[in-house]
Amino acid sequence: MFIRFLSSWILEKLNETPLSPCSGELMPVVVRNFQILSSLISFGAVPALFFLALAGMPDGQACAQDSTTPAAEAPTQTVPDSVPAPVPDSAPAPAPDSASAPAATPAVVDNAQQYVLNQQKLTRSIREIRNPLPGPDKVAADKVKRQYTQLLATGFSGEADSKIVRDYLTWLIFQASDPAFSQSSKNMENLIEDVKNSIVKAGSGAQGGQAGKDRERRKYCAEVLAVVKQMLDNNLDSRFAAIKIMQYLYDTIPAQGGGATSMTRLHPEALTVMLTVLNDANQPDSVKSVTAASLKNILMNCDVVEQDQFRISDAIYKEIVRPYTEVAFQMDLLDAAYLITKPRRTVGTPEPTALKIFAAVINDRTKPVEVRCHAAKGFGICNYDVAGTKFDPIAWKVTQLAGDAALEYSQNPGDPKWQWCGIDLLLTFRHATAAEAAAAPPAGKGIMNRAPNSKVVSEAAPFVTLVSLQLIANKGNFKPAQIAELAKMKTWLTDNVPADLKWDTNAAPLQK
Repeated sequence: MFIRFLSSWILEKLNETPLSPCSGELMPVVVRNFQILSSLISFGAVPALFFLALAGMPDGQACAQDSTTPAAEAPTQTVPDSVPAPVPDSAPAPAPDSASAPAATPAVVDNAQQYVLNQQKLTRSIREIRNPLPGPDKVAADKVKRQYTQLLATGFSGEADSKIVRDYLTWLIFQASDPAFSQSSKNMENLIEDVKNSIVKAGSGAQGGQAGKDRERRKYCAEVLAVVKQMLDNNLDSRFAAIKIMQYLYDTIPAQGGGATSMTRLHPEALTVMLTVLNDANQPDSVKSVTAASLKNILMNCDVVEQDQFRISDAIYKEIVRPYTEVAFQMDLLDAAYLITKPRRTVGTPEPTALKIFAAVINDRTKPVEVRCHAAKGFGICNYDVAGTKFDPIAWKVTQLAGDAALEYSQNPGDPKWQWCGIDLLLTFRHATAAEAAAAPPAGKGIMNRAPNSKVVSEAAPFVTLVSLQLIANKGNFKPAQIAELAKMKTWLTDNVPADLKWDTNAAPLQK
């Protein structure tokens, strides 16, 4: 019982943190005067606890098929110098068509470095903007504060009342564009909290029951959005504040003790603006990363209709396939994609939504291995189309990814990212709790439970488990006996390439 509780607790903590689950750090290109993300919690001990929990599970809890997935013992010794690195050529990158192949790698490295430098320069230039937006001053705001507070609760109509609300909001929110104000993290936190609390109070005293309250709150959200949109081309703190405020623009908030139909819904135009920011080439990735984290918050806390989920999926896909973006940004995008609950489009081509994102990432072997492992986990934990998803190609591809991770790990053991990579790979194949294993499709977690009769999945599972546990332990290198198993994995990958790597009828196939 304790093991089940511990595993569940760990997963909750993994889902709560807004940071990169591999590095635990904010994006290097971001230099912030204030912290507007959720509270930061250190989870340095979590991977070790997770390893202990899973390693201590009885076979019936730790794996879906006892006969095919024996638990691997985590090694504690380093590999002797005489032992070669595991699987040195198990995952060769596709050969370029050009005859100038030897020059390709330096060019990619240079392009990636140049991209980061350009992003740093763009972020710096935006951070250094000194252009406080004009609006009413504090004296003028204080004069209308009492009227504003009354209109906030009862609702407002007519230009005179609307102007009072608009003027007060303009003063309140435009403070974020003043560097003298925004240099204080407390100022910025209080500003965002004031707006957030006001949205909850909006329409609270309106006539017409819940419908009347929602009507007045929608009007208030529209006024807030009109103000914050003006900050999206101002300094960095202004943009961060605008995005953070938009994620709280709830048109509908459940009444206290509301029934089953009472749901929280975001102001539709706010989502449109946020998706525009995410795909705007003129916005730096530092701003886009905050936007991705806010989309995750929306998907966690709001009822998002399927058409909006499709829009979010499209926007994330467009960003995730761009080359050279930083690990933390890609992780934020994947964390948001985890929460897309509609697995397939119902309008137009019925292609997969979130799983299409994960497939694109694991397919791209130029992406950092920790990003690819994080994407792979999506196949084990996210909603999927039971009838349309084929797990054999996915299991083979994730095993290839495990080989890539094993090779890179053998060259640099001890990096904290490996513990997270190991957890992600493990949860691609396995469940974390007995309830996840017992749940009927598509609620079951881990592709071993999602494709229990697949020969490819059952054969791949021990290899992925071996690599996963080594990465989670993250102590020293593979031992000779493990390297022998990795050699078998290399052979298995060669001998078991699926005849068809198309994992979904309406999605691009995986690559060898």
